[in-house]
Amino acid sequence: MLLPMLLPKEEKHKPLIKETCAMKHEQITLAIKQWVEDHRTEAVELARSLVQIESVNHPPTGNEAEYQRFFADWMISEDAEVDVYELSEVQGLREHPAYMDSRQYVNRPNVVGRFFGGQTGRSLLFSGHADTVYEGKEPWTYPPFSGEVADGKLYGRGAYDMKGGMAAALMAVKCLKQLNVPLAGSVYIESVVDEEHGGANGTLAGRLRGPHTDMAIIPEPSNLKLYPAHLGGGIWKATFTGKGGISFAGEKLVSALEATVEFANMLKAFDSYRKDSLEVPSWWKHGRKAEVALLTIFSGDINRELQEKLPATGELNFWIEGYPGMTGESIINELWDFYHDRLAEYPLLKSCKPVIQPLIRYLSASEMKLDAMGTDFIRSVTESGSKVAGLVPEPPEGSPFACDGFMFNLYSTTPALILGPSGGNAHSADEFLNLSSYEQLILWYAQIIVDWCGVLGMDGN
Repeated sequence: MLLPMLLPKEEKHKPLIKETCAMKHEQITLAIKQWVEDHRTEAVELARSLVQIESVNHPPTGNEAEYQRFFADWMISEDAEVDVYELSEVQGLREHPAYMDSRQYVNRPNVVGRFFGGQTGRSLLFSGHADTVYEGKEPWTYPPFSGEVADGKLYGRGAYDMKGGMAAALMAVKCLKQLNVPLAGSVYIESVVDEEHGGANGTLAGRLRGPHTDMAIIPEPSNLKLYPAHLGGGIWKATFTGKGGISFAGEKLVSALEATVEFANMLKAFDSYRKDSLEVPSWWKHGRKAEVALLTIFSGDINRELQEKLPATGELNFWIEGYPGMTGESIINELWDFYHDRLAEYPLLKSCKPVIQPLIRYLSASEMKLDAMGTDFIRSVTESGSKVAGLVPEPPEGSPFACDGFMFNLYSTTPALILGPSGGNAHSADEFLNLSSYEQLILWYAQIIVDWCGVLGMDGN
């Protein structure tokens, strides 16, 4: 059964509260399900529209502006109170200890919208990033910004990470608005810039400027799992300088390429060592552990017509993850200790020692504060999932990826839960959003909002 459609603004409050008070929570849930089914095509088109707007992050700049304008205009069309602001307007941002002073933010605004406006219930924020990684030069089955739909999947850069999740939040509030559910608490949707490539200054700006809500959901692609904690991680570059050439005179040469490969083997051994020796927090006991990954190897003069000599230079980029409480500095110190302890096993590294430097900021791992309110929120979200779409949420665990959640959990009073759609090929060719999970997420988000924020005339509101 559907609730009445929105009345004119000057008439809507009093009669709607009276009519809604007579309804049961079960009726609201049924109405949400029917609305989402009836608006399936509209939901897909919204997600497609977001994917079709290129918002690629090109550090130190990015082209999120058009996407952010679309996002703001959409929320304004749904009667949200919208704040569009440049990061330079945020007091204390550049002075904050978590600010990374290597990015440019001209014409890269943050956007946040406030819906419903209730004052007696609890508040909730959906916060996601507008930027995507580069589409790359790998072959795509469909063009990366086409938003093509095939076999139940929406393809395109950002479809999975994380425009699908943000579209689900927008559709969830539209659902409740059109069903005239008078929420007792406010709902905010925030789109921030510069999260990829070790960014997160946009997220920090949002925490300083507000809103300061009771809880937040980050729609990163969690595959409909609840992640109250997330890994940290950083990218480093190791460079090697040997002695190149051809030994016509019998001189001793040192191949920087072989040293680079040897260091790569050491990193794989370091990965195994950490998995065996690190104390794994409870969030990751049954999931993927923090790991070390090799990213790229370069060696020699790539402009030579033919690499006919031993290369004098080498470079290896690598990623290392960490658990809450770890820092990038502590992880690299741990790596150097391992290096010195195992150097006898890697003789080339004695004469060709790596020089290591960070390529991005270290994204700290973090976890929600599970006090009474945090625990209640996890319980509420889990129960909401069981009410809609046949979802039986798995027990909460730690995410297998890093993200900007630490800006909430470490630098604000708003704890953040990660919950987003299913899909695949994130940061790769043929990235896709699973549309059935997208529809489930809209249902779930709408029910979370109702259960967490409360309804006027129900639950003591």
